[in-house]
Amino acid sequence: MAEAAHGRLALGAWRSRRRRSRSARETGRLGFLLIVPALAVSGVLVLYPLVKGFNTSLHTGGAGTGLPSQYVGFHNYSTGLSDPTTGQAIAHTALYLVIALTIEITAGLFIAVTLQRAFRGRGIILAILILPWALPSVVSGLLWRRVFDPQNGLLNHLLMDLHIIHDPQVWLAGAGAIPFITLVHAWGVIPLVSLIFLAGLQAIPEEVYAASAVDGATPFKQFRHITLPLLLPSLAVAATVGTIAAINIFDEIYVLNGTALNTRSFVMQVYNTTFIEANFSVGTALAFLVGGATALFGILYTFAFRRATA
Repeated sequence: MAEAAHGRLALGAWRSRRRRSRSARETGRLGFLLIVPALAVSGVLVLYPLVKGFNTSLHTGGAGTGLPSQYVGFHNYSTGLSDPTTGQAIAHTALYLVIALTIEITAGLFIAVTLQRAFRGRGIILAILILPWALPSVVSGLLWRRVFDPQNGLLNHLLMDLHIIHDPQVWLAGAGAIPFITLVHAWGVIPLVSLIFLAGLQAIPEEVYAASAVDGATPFKQFRHITLPLLLPSLAVAATVGTIAAINIFDEIYVLNGTALNTRSFVMQVYNTTFIEANFSVGTALAFLVGGATALFGILYTFAFRRATA
């Protein structure tokens, strides 16, 4: 009887495992069926244009030019990169990136630390903080164009009233054009970076600071040895967001300074090559290089900060 009871228990356990396995398979099939529409839409709207665009970058001519399409491999990539204007645009984009990340990370961290504690009016300040990020970049560019206008701009009037300058300056024509445009760009990205850092700060337990205070840690040491190390994941996200935005900077440049060579970015070079010069093959190749650079930076940030937090 004991053996029979043991057999019935084993049979019941086997049937239970079989039911769970069948339920898991049915759940998996249902999940797959539910994501099929999303996969189909993604394939049509994302994968097909990517494949089509990459194929265009490997050919010359085509329907857009009225010439027969001819496979040239990666010749369009080398042609685009060998253009001296493209080299200048890459150098400008690197400068935009360095200045923008410096401003955004520094200002974003300062604002987040300031707003970490609750105080009267904090909600109002947060609402005002989000406004530059909520504004479209074209609108931000138009607002700041009134500031930098050489004839009746706010900056010239202010500096002349303070007797710092004596004549109106053309701010976007000299060496300071890229820093000024980067400042406008960072003005719109800083709110997002600040919110990322603020979320990271609020995730740090207060007990950690309390314990370190008992051990005699000063606020500076707490910031250096507790806050910064625990903020590395947030820093990775903020750096990735800032890098992608800086590499793809276009609207602010176009609104403030048009297609001038002294401030032209890589994405603006893509625009000029594709739509102004009507060289779709080379323009598409340059666009894929922008996408590749963006993906590369994202991967590098991920591995670097993962190793730092490991």
